[in-house]
Amino acid sequence: MTESSYHKRIIDFLCRFGEEKPNKYIKVLRGSKNPIHIVHPQAKRRKKLPLQYEPDVYFIKKNKNKIIFEVLDSELKNTSEIIADIIQCCLCGNVDLLIFIIPTDNKEEEKKIFDIYDILADTLVNLGVDKRMIPKDCAVYYILKNESRSYKKVKEILEELSKTDKWG
Repeated sequence: MTESSYHKRIIDFLCRFGEEKPNKYIKVLRGSKNPIHIVHPQAKRRKKLPLQYEPDVYFIKKNKNKIIFEVLDSELKNTSEIIADIIQCCLCGNVDLLIFIIPTDNKEEEKKIFDIYDILADTLVNLGVDKRMIPKDCAVYYILKNESRSYKKVKEILEELSKTDKWG
């Protein structure tokens, strides 16, 4: 699926935002170029190749934990894409925060994402997945399409939200 101009801009701005904070993040990576490997627990014995999870962007913090960003534009209406993003995020481990960025301030869309996250996280834990594998938190941020045209505006939004959610 081709990325929209909104999607590309947000990814570029997220990378720029993270790179401006070298004291907080040791790496800022694009999942398309640096996928996160999901390794089988017995990979060496079973000779299984890892799966590759390609989040839009992820920051690696000094404690080696990750903040993962998924930009939902056209994918916003596709529940299976949201489910896939959440499950892959849970399988990669060491994730402090999963952040979905959406181009609308529609509360129903936000609620849908949180509901999917809660259902999957609780079900995985109920099935025996170690709770430490589940991202500690999930957030949905609104960056409207008109706001996405200016790095200055996106940076202001991210600065404010990172203070509120204590990740920036």
